[in-house]
Amino acid sequence: MALQKQPVPINFALGVDTKTDPKQISLGRFLELKNCNFSKAGLFQKRNGFASLPALPSGTYSYLTTYNGGLTALGTSLASYSTGAQQWVNKGTITATDITSAALVSNNANQQQCDVAISSTGLTCCVYTDVGTTTTYKYTIVDTATQQVVVAPTSISTANGTPRVFTLNNYFVIVFPSTAANTLQYIAITITAPATVTVATNLSTNYSNSGAQGAFDGIVANNVLYIAFAGNGGGGDLRVTSLSATLTQGGTTVFAVEPTTLVGIGADFTTGTPEIYVAKYNSASLIGKWVVLDNNLSIIRAPTQFEFLAAGQMTNITVTAANQLGKVFYETTGAFTYGTLAQTDAVNSRVIPRAGAVGGKVVIKLGCGLAAKAFRYNNTSYFVGTYGSNNQPTYFLIDENGNIGAKFAYQNGAGYLTKGLSSVSMIGSTAYFSFLYKDLVVPVNKTRGASVNGVYAQLGIKLGTINFTTSNMVTSEVGGNLHMTGGITYAFDGSSLVEQGFHLYPDYVECVWNALGGSMAAKPDGATNTNAYYYTALYEWADNNGNIFRSAPSIPFGVTTTGAASTGSVVVNVPCMRMTAKTLNAIKIVIYRWSVAQQTFYQVTSISAPTFNDPFTDSIAFTDTLADASIVGNSILYTTGGVVEDIGAPASCAATLFKTRLFLADAEDRNLVWFSKPVIENTPVEFSDLLTRYLAPTISAQGNTGPITALSAMDDKLIVFKKNALYYMTGNGPDLTGLNDDFSEFVFISSTVGTTNPKSIVFTPDGIIFQSDKGIWILTRDLNTVYIGAAVEAYNSYTVTSALTIPGTNQVRFTMSSGDVLVYDYFFKQWFTYTATAIQSSCLFQNLQTTIDSFGAVLQELSGSYLDGSRPVTMKIKTGWINIAGLQGFQRAYFLTLLGSYLSPHKLIVSIAYDYNDSFTQSTVINPDNYTPNYGGDSLYGGTSPFGGPGTLEQWRVFLQTQKCQAIQVTIEEVYDPSYGVAAGAGFTLSGMNLIVGVKGVYPRIKAANSVG
Repeated sequence: MALQKQPVPINFALGVDTKTDPKQISLGRFLELKNCNFSKAGLFQKRNGFASLPALPSGTYSYLTTYNGGLTALGTSLASYSTGAQQWVNKGTITATDITSAALVSNNANQQQCDVAISSTGLTCCVYTDVGTTTTYKYTIVDTATQQVVVAPTSISTANGTPRVFTLNNYFVIVFPSTAANTLQYIAITITAPATVTVATNLSTNYSNSGAQGAFDGIVANNVLYIAFAGNGGGGDLRVTSLSATLTQGGTTVFAVEPTTLVGIGADFTTGTPEIYVAKYNSASLIGKWVVLDNNLSIIRAPTQFEFLAAGQMTNITVTAANQLGKVFYETTGAFTYGTLAQTDAVNSRVIPRAGAVGGKVVIKLGCGLAAKAFRYNNTSYFVGTYGSNNQPTYFLIDENGNIGAKFAYQNGAGYLTKGLSSVSMIGSTAYFSFLYKDLVVPVNKTRGASVNGVYAQLGIKLGTINFTTSNMVTSEVGGNLHMTGGITYAFDGSSLVEQGFHLYPDYVECVWNALGGSMAAKPDGATNTNAYYYTALYEWADNNGNIFRSAPSIPFGVTTTGAASTGSVVVNVPCMRMTAKTLNAIKIVIYRWSVAQQTFYQVTSISAPTFNDPFTDSIAFTDTLADASIVGNSILYTTGGVVEDIGAPASCAATLFKTRLFLADAEDRNLVWFSKPVIENTPVEFSDLLTRYLAPTISAQGNTGPITALSAMDDKLIVFKKNALYYMTGNGPDLTGLNDDFSEFVFISSTVGTTNPKSIVFTPDGIIFQSDKGIWILTRDLNTVYIGAAVEAYNSYTVTSALTIPGTNQVRFTMSSGDVLVYDYFFKQWFTYTATAIQSSCLFQNLQTTIDSFGAVLQELSGSYLDGSRPVTMKIKTGWINIAGLQGFQRAYFLTLLGSYLSPHKLIVSIAYDYNDSFTQSTVINPDNYTPNYGGDSLYGGTSPFGGPGTLEQWRVFLQTQKCQAIQVTIEEVYDPSYGVAAGAGFTLSGMNLIVGVKGVYPRIKAANSVG
């Protein structure tokens, strides 16, 4: 019986479906739908292309954003695009980092020293000095990821100095001075069996433990541990020995016959076999020397002097090396004296080449010491420095040029280190080091008896991690500045790239009464001279928009007037600011005075002739001569009336703008949210450590919800993301005094989904869309979570690198690490995809999507263009398996027809696969002949449009070579041929496809070879 032919229309009204079994995808859905747009229902048309913008300046860039409407690229530098000049301008260096810290050791004892090594299997071995009733030397092994203790703190019973630890092959090797005279020993812990520990073994019985740090250092190079140490032969010497991967000790090389106090060692890995650079210091002669050895410890360059200190001492030393150049970093210390040019603590460096002259001394950072050994990443040397004041000890990551890239333990560091430096383990792009921090802070000022200025601070140990990456950077524009998260929170004002606020406020403000000169009353209230006056000082800096940034004020210093004179003056000494990226000599030092007769802090430094910071001196001296009556009416201290003081933003991992405030997630404590004071006109963003909210990492039966990973705003709610949980907060927050705070507690939304990817978060009319580890979801405006990414589930293993809602369309575009772009139309609730190079980031610039790819090329969407740079944009459509008679029914398919419109020269390749075999067995090339040349360009004038040419209708019939089948699959792919002689254009549109079929039976005929039973 003849089959009756019937059409099966396939309308193009639906999108991609990668969730459903390809054999069962419904008609109208597609396995692939590339470079199409859904601007009209049922019509596929080509997306716009992306035109190239000028090349970026030298550097590495991976993130695009906008500032004040202008395009901005971030990476190792910040570059701003000038539309007028059509070129990029470099605005400054960025040390892009993502930091964390986690507790390693915290108990009722104090820790005075620590060192750490990391294994490739994810274990951390920490050795430290424990000070309780007795001083002991211990080690502990911790799981790096979970902080679970694998080996409890264990004593090194024979230690007599600072221990150090190294990762060598399958061992943690702990080196320490023994209680036995002149003996340096080691123990080895098997990494795969951490309870297995060797007995203490001698490395040398000629060790001189004269330095407070323990005068030895080590480095692992090519699976060999090289150890340099102070020897005791012939009045002192420097020695280097080695330990192989099998714990076999090599010979010892002896040189520099003179006492050695400090030792630093580095290795040059760029020379094939490593070369060893050793630097030493003699505290008696004040001379520093260095030596270069090959991997067999033969001398390449004999000991050579690199430093002679005319005064002070060298207190710490560390070395890096690459390309036959070593670099020694050393900390020098002098007396802190106001009003002199003498430097206090400073970190300096010198280049120490394998051959040739020693480089000149470079003072990298004044007012700073070393807190960890120097290391190299991406051809740059870094070290962790310490700002060692009593009031705000803090650690900073600093590069060889003095740029600050991260800060740790603000106000909770251990100050200057006298017991040795922590090693830095570099694994990939992440550096690991240990540091001392105040894990218990107790006030000790007494209400009766003598008052003590300070706090009791008990020290513990943390593991710090520094990941050199821009992949987690988040930006937010508010208060006239573009703010960027990272190891420090950056602020860009269009001109300068600096830290947000100030890292530090003035320390150690001191004042001296001068009975000669000046109009200040010795007894301002007629009777009191004890603490008659108080002074406080702060740093002040104006950005390019005129916003005034202020540090916290210093602790007020009281002045007691002396002498018989009725009037006088006060000399106020204020330390200069050096830990900043702000133009150092553009920072003002502003001083305020209070008196018993006039109890308001008024400014005493001049407004018209400001007192400026001097980066090359320890402090400035300002002489105050003004009577109380002369300063009344001057500016008052901004904290007057209980206004909370400004503290620089912390290292941050997430940011968003919510209700005129900038919100940050603290990178070190990722359960803590900071929020700024309300930002009003002509004021910058101002943070305080008093304005924070804590979000507990656990919640009732839900268990641990993990750290905060992202922040966003929706309507009247702040949305807080964790990996697998969502929270919200409402309210307007406190006033400038920190009072009247109506922010709610964090309210739990869901533990079904969350995100670890802030770059995937995008706001739409329906709510916030984000990528979770379960795909792409939406948090609707009524706080429900809905899985909207099922259709593109095949892309779940890839990371969203940016997400944008495109103006003038109903599209949300997600650029993916795979190189694809997922496009969601929130009107049609459908998905389709774009093909692209691997886009690292994108933003809206001039209301158009602008992208940067993995090659650093910047492109911008261009309406009416169909080129991505120079590459033609072409469409591709692939159906699921079309089985009209059911999954295993039997059908006869005669031909298919295509209906569309011709727009520009193109070819179509129609490929057909049969019976669930993914390989095409039929492929047909279609060459449309609708092309109309330029007016008058046709051979027969008037033969083409608009004078009766072929028009724009594109309609084709494709016969099927295998008509009897279970199912067919159709792929339509556009091809652009350069021989057309015209630029790639819009090509064509498709309105639908018809399949002409006849159903033969209800089941298929299966060949005997595939039949069983």
